[in-house]
Amino acid sequence: MEDEYLMLFHTKALALGLLAFGCCFSPSSFAAPDAQTSKLETSWYKAFFETQFPPISATLPPANGSVVLYKNKTDLVGLSYPAIFKPISRELRAALLAPTTTNPFTPLFPALHTPESLKKLNQCQMLSVKFELDDKNPTTEWVVAFSQKQCLSADASEALRSGDTEPHYWVIQKAPDNNYRVLAEGDGNIYITNQQKEQGYKEIRTLVLLKHAFPNNALQCGGAELTWRYRNKGYYLADTEVMAQDCQPLYFPELTGQAWQNAYDEYKRRATVLVDQWINTASSVR
Repeated sequence: MEDEYLMLFHTKALALGLLAFGCCFSPSSFAAPDAQTSKLETSWYKAFFETQFPPISATLPPANGSVVLYKNKTDLVGLSYPAIFKPISRELRAALLAPTTTNPFTPLFPALHTPESLKKLNQCQMLSVKFELDDKNPTTEWVVAFSQKQCLSADASEALRSGDTEPHYWVIQKAPDNNYRVLAEGDGNIYITNQQKEQGYKEIRTLVLLKHAFPNNALQCGGAELTWRYRNKGYYLADTEVMAQDCQPLYFPELTGQAWQNAYDEYKRRATVLVDQWINTASSVR
């Protein structure tokens, strides 16, 4: 399993031009300062954030993350910033886990906020990257990522065996008064776009993955892309689009034409019920 992941990871890493070697996975390294070796451009139409957490092994590269910035709607390639995510700073980790930090998404991710989980998260490997979210220069924003599979699994050896390309993300902001707040949260990957900008804040798109949100449900694929726009000092849910890109083998095998459409419609109906149920657990984000 590790050999297969190693081959896949190196292939993708070479394609992105990554040159990150060597790693140190002690808790002290996870709390290293988050100084960036390079800075993101501030003028762009869309930003795509992606991180990878390989199995923790001396033979594999360390966890890393990249950002791709697209200059306009017709830009299909974008400008890539490989390996720009860095270990989170002690200050940012403390703010993220502090009970005084405003986070309207807490009801949607209750498993992350138990005393046991918070204790693990305080020692967990996290990556962060600074970026510009709004038109207010005194504020500072970061995207932060970590692997639930590696950090919160009940199986202590899970982190050694399993890689994770569907991490958990936060978008967190620091105000001039040094107060922090979480502006968005999700799983899988995250997009920031300049379209539909409100009150100077860019649009945020996150994912809800059904296998993460509903691990005991029979529907263990797909989910929804959630579009968030800013209003009245926070982000509200503006749009929901059901997605099923990883459901083909389970739900639509060898189907074509109307048979495929019927199968997809039934999946979408079931997924929509689950996503609506999930969103309705947190009135503060509707």
